[in-house]
Amino acid sequence: MECLQHICTEGCTSVGPHDMVPGKKKGPCSKFSTCQGIQQLINHFATCKKRVNGGCLRCKRMWQLLRLHSSICEQSDSCKVPLCRQFKLKILQEKKKDDLRWKLLVKKVVSAKTISSLSLTKRRKEEDQREKLGLRGYRL
Repeated sequence: MECLQHICTEGCTSVGPHDMVPGKKKGPCSKFSTCQGIQQLINHFATCKKRVNGGCLRCKRMWQLLRLHSSICEQSDSCKVPLCRQFKLKILQEKKKDDLRWKLLVKKVVSAKTISSLSLTKRRKEEDQREKLGLRGYRL
C-alpha cells in the first residue's frame, strides 16, 4: 500500500501523479521492492482494452489493489491514489444498503419469533386443557 501511495504522490521511475512528470531515472526504485511491479501494473491498467469487459486478470488485480487501498486510507479527501474517494463513497453506500438489509432481517426474525411464541402459547393452552380433562395424548 505504501508503494502505491509513493507512486501516486511522489512519482517514481516511469509512473507518477497526473499533475507531475515522472522522473527520468531508468533504474529500479530503491524505496520499495514492489515498486517496479506496481508501475507495470499501472501502465497495463492504463492501456488495457480488455478491462472494460472485466476480462483481464491484471486489471482485476489493480481494481482489488485500489479498493483495498481505499478501505484502509484515512485521508480520502486529499489522497492522490486514483479512485480512492469513489471507492470510499461506494463502500459507504454498500454499508447503508447492508444496514437496511440487516434491519429488515431483524424485523423479520422478531415477527417470526412473535408468531412462533403465539403458536407455542396456543399449544400449551390446549395441552393444559387436555390434562384437566384427563385426555393426555388425545387432540382436541
